[in-house]
Amino acid sequence: MTSSLWFLALVIGGVGGALNAILSDHARLLPSIVTLTPGGTRVVRIGIVGNILTGVTVTLCLFWAIQAAGSTLNANGSLGLVLLGCIDLFISFVSARWVTNEVDKLVLRKAVYKAASAPAAHPDTVDQMELAPPYTLYTLADRLLPRRAGHR
Repeated sequence: MTSSLWFLALVIGGVGGALNAILSDHARLLPSIVTLTPGGTRVVRIGIVGNILTGVTVTLCLFWAIQAAGSTLNANGSLGLVLLGCIDLFISFVSARWVTNEVDKLVLRKAVYKAASAPAAHPDTVDQMELAPPYTLYTLADRLLPRRAGHR
């Protein structure tokens, strides 16, 4: 019975990670490497697969810690299983959120730098930047910088 509990926990952990991917604008299936500066500052946007793996990894660690503490996971306490499933979903979501937030912080710093070094933007662009997710904000700020003819 415990193997089915482990499988259920892994599924719940994957759902928590996938939920974060969709809510945090990392809904691309596979991870992608984004170069933020010409010198080579790069970040990995982990995508749906990376978020699911993060949620599953945290779930494995959570269940290992519960079993190492001496608790037994059994199917007799259905309320305990529901509670454990909810905790698992929450922890996997939050851990995947932490990973994506670290990437988004770096992207936002670079976007602010680009926007601050660019000439004044059109009011429509500023309106778009106000509500844009981090990577979209970075691309909008990058477009504000003047370019030499033929170099985009």
